[in-house]
Amino acid sequence: MSILLLLFVTFIAASLQAATGFGFGIVAVSAFLILLKSTAAVQIVIILTLAMSVIHWLKVRSLAPKFLVKQLIIGCFIGYPIGVMLFYLADIDTLKFAVAILILLMAVQNLIERFRNRNDEAMFLPMNQKLCAFVGTISGTMASALAMPGPAVVSYLTQCELDKNAIRATVITTSTVSYSVSLILQFSFVGIKTQTWESSLMLLPMVFAGLFFGEYISKFINPKLFKNITLFVLVASGINILATL
Repeated sequence: MSILLLLFVTFIAASLQAATGFGFGIVAVSAFLILLKSTAAVQIVIILTLAMSVIHWLKVRSLAPKFLVKQLIIGCFIGYPIGVMLFYLADIDTLKFAVAILILLMAVQNLIERFRNRNDEAMFLPMNQKLCAFVGTISGTMASALAMPGPAVVSYLTQCELDKNAIRATVITTSTVSYSVSLILQFSFVGIKTQTWESSLMLLPMVFAGLFFGEYISKFINPKLFKNITLFVLVASGINILATL
């Protein structure tokens, strides 16, 4: 039963990632931590998302603003070792609690952004070096500790003066770098068990199945539905993790 649930969650998470540009880590980390009851869940998500991110990156890499990607990645490299240290020191319940709180905070930020837009109070955040480096540091820490580099970058970029394609390409580019570095750090300093590699290979076909399905349904998702899906995923995942502590 656990294997079937893992396969189903992997397919849904991959479909969401392909359709909206992010979400695999949010859904998969939440569910894998519950089903596997091990921090190896984070390593499996890193491996699977790296495979998917590389495919996406090859398609959209030219759309990402180079100056923005550079500053974000500089910050990420500051956060990577911090995340590995947290991963090494934390137990499974601590990781689950941290993931839940971060997800729910993102949901609150999502609601605040909607309220501002509804009242014509939308304001763009600056894309200066210091702020990008700060966001990158948070993203890098979340990447190596929780396999979730995307949420911090998404939360920031959606409040900058960028179009949807540029945001999506920037998130995918930085995530591809983050997952690559995170996998190397996990392998070098924490170690990745043979069983973790085997579980990742078992789930990989469902990743690609979800990838193709998500790309197909993406054309049917309008901006309003996109925001509703995002909010639902954030709230449901956060509450689900807290309920299992």
